Formats: sequence, C-alpha cells, structure tokens
Amino acid sequence: RTNQPTGEYNHLLRSVIKYAQGLPLALKVLGAFLNNKSALEWEDVLEKIKKIPHRDIQDVLRTSFEGLDDLEREIFLDIACFFKGISKGYVTKILDGCGFFSHCGLRVLADRALITISDWNMVETHDLLQEMGREIVRQESVKEPGRRSRLWSSEDVTKVLTQNTATEVVEAIFIDFSKLKEVYMHAESFVRMRKLRLLKIHYNSGDDPSDDCKQHMIGDLKFLSHELRLLLWHGFPLKSLPNNFQPNNLVDLDMRYSLIEELWEGTKPLKKLNFINLSHCQYLNRIPDFSEAPNLERLNLEGCVSLLEVHPSISALRKLVFLSLKGCKELKSVSSSSIGMRSLKILNLSGCSCLEKFPEISVIMKELSELSLDDTAIKELPTSINNLTGLVTLNLRDCKKLEILPS
Repeated sequence: RTNQPTGEYNHLLRSVIKYAQGLPLALKVLGAFLNNKSALEWEDVLEKIKKIPHRDIQDVLRTSFEGLDDLEREIFLDIACFFKGISKGYVTKILDGCGFFSHCGLRVLADRALITISDWNMVETHDLLQEMGREIVRQESVKEPGRRSRLWSSEDVTKVLTQNTATEVVEAIFIDFSKLKEVYMHAESFVRMRKLRLLKIHYNSGDDPSDDCKQHMIGDLKFLSHELRLLLWHGFPLKSLPNNFQPNNLVDLDMRYSLIEELWEGTKPLKKLNFINLSHCQYLNRIPDFSEAPNLERLNLEGCVSLLEVHPSISALRKLVFLSLKGCKELKSVSSSSIGMRSLKILNLSGCSCLEKFPEISVIMKELSELSLDDTAIKELPTSINNLTGLVTLNLRDCKKLEILPS
C-alpha cells in the first residue's frame, strides 16, 4: 500500500474517482494499474481510457454481460449504445417492436445491476457499463465501422455513409448532425443495410436543421430497410420515401423539418405504428391513408403550412390521444369525423388562420381535456361542443372573428 498522493497527483486522483463514478470494482482495478506510475503516466492513462476503455475493467464488468441470453444481450447493447436516459415506456415500445420481450429483459438487466430505472422512469446505466457495451460492439470490427451492428459516433457514421462502406451487418445508426456544416450520403449505403432496424438522424439543437447542416443524397434513394422500427430522420432531403418502402414494422416515424411532400402513395400496412411526427414539413401537402394504423397514439402535423386537408381515414384511429395541426395555415376545414375519436385527449388547431368553422361534435368525448383554437378564423362554436364533457382547457385567444359562443 502506497502513501497518500502528493499535490501533483490530487487532481489526477479526482479524475480517477470521477471516471469510476463510485464503482468499487473499477476503483480497485484502476488503482492497481496506476500504482507506482508517474504523474505524466497517470495523465496518459486517463486520456487513453476516455477513448478506449481500460481492458481489465471491461473484462471484470463483462462477466455480468456474458451471463445473459441472446435477447438480453441485444437489449443491453441497444441501451448502452442508444437508449441511456430515455423513458422506459418509449424504450419498451421500440424493443418490443424488435421482438426482444423487453419487460422480462429489462428486469433481468436490472437484477444484474447492468441498468437501473430512475425515479423519473428513465432507463439508466453506469458510464463504465455503457463503455463496456460500446466496446463490445467496437470489437466486432475495430478498423471497419461499416461491419459493426451498431453505430453512434459521428465520425464513424459519416465515414460509413459518405464513403459508402456500409454492410448488411449494420442494424442501428444514431447520429447528431448539429455540429456538421454539410454531409453527403450515398443512397447505395441504405440499399446494403437490409437489416437496419433503428435509424436516428437528428439535431440536438432542436431547431430547423437547415440552419445547422445541409444534407445531400448521392444517387437515388431506392430502398430503405423493411426491418425499420424507428425511422427518425430530421431534415430528410427528398420529396418522398422510396415507393417500395414497407413500413409494416415501424413503431416511430419522425421526419420533422423535412423537404418531404408526401410520405408515400396509397395505403401501407402500419399495424405497429404508435407515433408520427411530421411537424414543420413545410412542403407536405397531404397525409396518407391511415386506415391500416390501428395503434397510432400521437400524430403531430404542427407547422405543415402547405397541408390542405386531413385524410378522412384519421377517424378510424381509435387509440389516438394527441393530434396537433397547429400552424397549418392552409387548412380551411376539418370534418367532424376527423376529430371525433373518443380516445382523443389533446387537440391543437391554434394558428390555423384559414379555419372558419369548428365542426359539430356528434359523439360524447369524455377524454378530450385540452382544445386549442386560438388565432383561428372561427366565427362561432356549435352547441354540440357541450359533448366535450371532459374538457378542462379551451383556448380561444386572438379569435378575432368569433361572434357566437354556445350557452
């Protein structure tokens, strides 16, 4: 056992403790490795393990991972690579969509102390365990990221997509384009990734991605994997998805701020689809037939300023709880069937400046608690609005043409 560290080691010791985050096993392994080394050697080691996790620590932590079955391993690697800090409810839906039996799997991972569920119901894992999971994936192909099952590093993803080095091994890609000025992607890369089940191209800034990064597609995008469960592509640079795209496995479709004019033609099987976000797609002029999407819960069309009408099939969405048409300035009418879903809890029509008439409510809607009609051209509210028996909030601010309210 050595003496107390001298002053030059104090800040390095704090860095070691911070890196280990109180994990006794990690402190023990690091302590043994750093013993009798100079301050300069400590700095080199600490810098190295930030980039490439320390092998002894990973080997010790990996014993818990190796005791898992195949599906439990898949769940852990997805969490380590992509879903740390994400709500358990959402993660469960995506993983179940992948056929991973997430409820059992998450329980096993928690029992093995590989993950925790926070008080806010978020899926969490220790930083060192996350590093272990990512290192397992990195070891699948150290020199060629296009041969790994999961990609999350901006450097690796841009290399794979711009140099067209993707392979069918790739199952999941998450990338934040916020820090990039411009990116060129080979359409052929997506043809090769036939097993791709999770695709997330996003911007952490949350603003219009055109202000951050210009996306360019090299060649025609003729194919997207039919295995996709998550298709989140902010700022999608094309007018529509490939004609042959089969979204029957999709759980979440999020293409906000895209150049898309329509998703696809006709009716597609959408039985697993829970969420659609097409907000701020300023060129979107129509939405598809949703009659084959019985499990859709949320539909966000906010800021779709070219949208002229809502497809009547929306009336068949018996599980829809959230519908936003906020800021759809060209929308002139909505039918009673389009908003008459008994399951609906929130309806936002604010900023629909051409909307002159609110439709009759032909059914009792007990669930609708929030209705926003502010800044519309509505002249009167029908007496049937009394059928909204669960209404808590009604926003009529800046309805300058409103003349008649029901008694």
